[in-house]
Amino acid sequence: MGAVLLGQSCRPPDPASLPRPALRLAGTYSVEEPGLFSVLSPEFSAQTQRKLAATFVGSGEALELAKQGQADVVWSHARPEEDAFVSDGYGINRRDVMYSEFVIVGPSADPAKIAGASSAVDALARLSRVGAAFVSRGDQSGTQARELALWKLAGVKPDPSWYSSLHAGTLVTLREASERGAYALSDLPTFLTQEQQLALKVLVRGDSRLHSPYAVIAVNPDRFPDSDYEGAMTFIDFLTSEAGQELIANYGRARFGTPLFHPLAERGGVD
Repeated sequence: MGAVLLGQSCRPPDPASLPRPALRLAGTYSVEEPGLFSVLSPEFSAQTQRKLAATFVGSGEALELAKQGQADVVWSHARPEEDAFVSDGYGINRRDVMYSEFVIVGPSADPAKIAGASSAVDALARLSRVGAAFVSRGDQSGTQARELALWKLAGVKPDPSWYSSLHAGTLVTLREASERGAYALSDLPTFLTQEQQLALKVLVRGDSRLHSPYAVIAVNPDRFPDSDYEGAMTFIDFLTSEAGQELIANYGRARFGTPLFHPLAERGGVD
């Protein structure tokens, strides 16, 4: 039998040189629709040589995807649901990333006169008293969760005669509200990036109940052994690093004169 010669081409490749699978991110619409993700993603890949395979849905849906083992890391803004996700053993190492705010928007004529409301809760109570048209995302998002909490505080059960639930992201919801001359709850960054195309204006903002903190959470590898925990922590470290926080702090500043999102360092962490 002839000798078998092992040449350079027959050597097994160095595992470290092989391309790694894309890191699976389940994220909230409100980091993608205003454009923040499109700035952060290429910078993350450049710094870490890791690619992201991102799915954007409402925060509640993002957490559900992770519960089904369909994500390695979650980026959301629904604190009660995030806490349950961690306490139930699905996620670990939750880290605060940044914050923005929710706003109530509506037609400039403001037929329900909510611009003079003392709070977001008062504004919704006024809307219900006159039966003003209101469009809800209705998609298990952090936005919808906050909206439902505000209706509850107002002691109001929205009536289908004036309340519509779309099961859609903020962009679709804002466009629908604009076409109908209706009110809606929106995250401020998405609204500002679309404002020129909408017949809507911000009518209520600044209430502490409209504060919107964002967090990133690694999927628990003990629960899902096939998850990419190392990659998840690489992404978490990037978002909370000085470089990541600076990108967040500067996003939107040139166009709007103010950042659309505020890094956690500006408040010494978020609630």
